[in-house]
Amino acid sequence: MKKRYLAAIAAAATALASGAHAQSSVTLYGMVTTDIQFVNHVQGTNNGTIIPGASGRQFQMNPAGIASSRFGLRGTEDLGGGYSAFFTLENQFNPDNGALGNGGLLFGRQAFVGLGSGKGTQKLEFGRQYTSMFVALADYTPTYYSPEFEPVVAMAGANFRENNMAKYEGQFGPLYVSAHWSFGGRAGSAAAGSGYGVGLSYSGAAFGVGLGFDNVNELNVAEFVGASGGNTFAKDMRATVGLRYTFDSLKFVAGYRWGNTLAPSSGSPLYSPHQDDMYWAGVTWTATPAARFTVAYYYDDIKHATVNGTLVKPKGPQQWLAIADYSLSKATDVYASFMYSRFASLNWDNVGYTPSGQSVGYYLPSGAQTYYMTPGSTGQLGASVGIRHVF
Repeated sequence: MKKRYLAAIAAAATALASGAHAQSSVTLYGMVTTDIQFVNHVQGTNNGTIIPGASGRQFQMNPAGIASSRFGLRGTEDLGGGYSAFFTLENQFNPDNGALGNGGLLFGRQAFVGLGSGKGTQKLEFGRQYTSMFVALADYTPTYYSPEFEPVVAMAGANFRENNMAKYEGQFGPLYVSAHWSFGGRAGSAAAGSGYGVGLSYSGAAFGVGLGFDNVNELNVAEFVGASGGNTFAKDMRATVGLRYTFDSLKFVAGYRWGNTLAPSSGSPLYSPHQDDMYWAGVTWTATPAARFTVAYYYDDIKHATVNGTLVKPKGPQQWLAIADYSLSKATDVYASFMYSRFASLNWDNVGYTPSGQSVGYYLPSGAQTYYMTPGSTGQLGASVGIRHVF
């Protein structure tokens, strides 16, 4: 009797486990992309500081290309009653040398867990994620935030991905809404190092519009690197509107972004304080199911900026872009591109140098920039050919 009782319990447990497994899933996904790129007027640097004599044209293998290489895991579990639990863990890596991207973080792109209801139409998510504004405006940029071709950080801010985030997302037919709060984790202050934002998008078949606002309470340099336990912070604010119109085989997008990066009340700012109005426009022509062509223009009207304590009125950076993309299959495509940036390096990483040779940028610290332009140059040109495979 005892043996039959134990066997019955084991059989029931096996059945329950099988049922739970049938309602759960884990998916491995990712892409690998790279290209060969030519860039002129390149200035060699060491952690953002000029290396004397190291400048000129450069051929390089770019690990980002038309998109960043990544792999990730997505998991979902049906909790019953229309509710679900889910997670995403997403890594970024550099295929040119095999190194981890995002500063060496294992899951630097995304790492969050959440609960959903209404077959996933409403979600609560907790962890490292994209900001509400970044997600809501993705469909209204010419290249969907391509890291090589688009000045993404200028558009969405250096903190378009934030740690310690609690986010709500809701999808109601063509209407998407989102709001988030990122915890600063600073003893003695709930505001220092925190962030918040909202996003709203209406995406119809032919017409779409997106709105977003994002604010980050940036620590000063000493606090950011852990040399100070203070809670001084500066507001880094952005508000954006984007439009999309699709007609036959043509897709038109345009956007405007207001930005205001303030200085902290004490200490050195992490990003150069400045106020600006940014504009962009682009069109994509799907010539055939396999062939797509994109042209785009970006302009940043910088009202004023503070560099090394001096208030300046710089020339507004501009960038032109052209891409030809051809799909060899559902999973593999090849592409060629041309970019030209004026009054700044490509993607506006570098806009000048201090007298000591340290790079100056409005959107990224000097050591985190990708493109550096030789002093005295008025522009930088880039051209690339590459391949992407999605799995």
